[in-house]
Amino acid sequence: MKWKNLIILAAVVAFVLLFTLPYILYPFEVPLDTFFKVSNKDLAKPGYVCIILISWYGCPFGAADSWVLYSFLSHYGKIVYNFSYSDPQDVYPNTPAIIFKEFYPNSSVLFRFVYLYNRYLNATACCKVVSNYVSFGLSKISSCFPQYCPFVKEYVVNKWAQGGYFQSAAYMGNPPHIPTTILISSSKGTYILIGYIYNPSCISGMAPSYILSHLNSLSFIQSGVEKIENLI
Repeated sequence: MKWKNLIILAAVVAFVLLFTLPYILYPFEVPLDTFFKVSNKDLAKPGYVCIILISWYGCPFGAADSWVLYSFLSHYGKIVYNFSYSDPQDVYPNTPAIIFKEFYPNSSVLFRFVYLYNRYLNATACCKVVSNYVSFGLSKISSCFPQYCPFVKEYVVNKWAQGGYFQSAAYMGNPPHIPTTILISSSKGTYILIGYIYNPSCISGMAPSYILSHLNSLSFIQSGVEKIENLI
């Protein structure tokens, strides 16, 4: 009888820990879908602000973020872009997106970007199948943004993400990959966001041309613009 009680007690403790441990660890995990500071250092060129977008062609988070970035950046330079949609098989299918092609600044705000994978997340952006999309992503980021890559590796790949049940953001996807990440560096320091600025469902079913012509009246996009403005 004694052993039976101990087994029951152990099972109860394990059950409680299973559901409470994520909440206990929550303050120590990497937040998602919000900007947070990773360094007091300004990694941009002196006198400049640098915004970096790391995404993939079919990411619904990158699709949602693209409209905020376009709305913000349109005041600081010329943007060359294409319209697109996110992966039709994703949890937020066919989210309308802007795919950035070039940015020609006319101010102290610099914008750089890289797309790591294709629309369907089954090959790289150059349609090459690789065995490890996380390693490939880090390698690409390191070659494009060497001074920022350590932050991506630490917060996106190595540290547990909130709600990830002991997984980092990079290993929450299927297949594991580098998710959409935005870095902003200015005299205020360096900030990172992993995920989306607003939920992609907000623009579900909208045509890209409609969003573009209504940027100023879509409150969730303008709220995202304000978040960026507060960091530069």
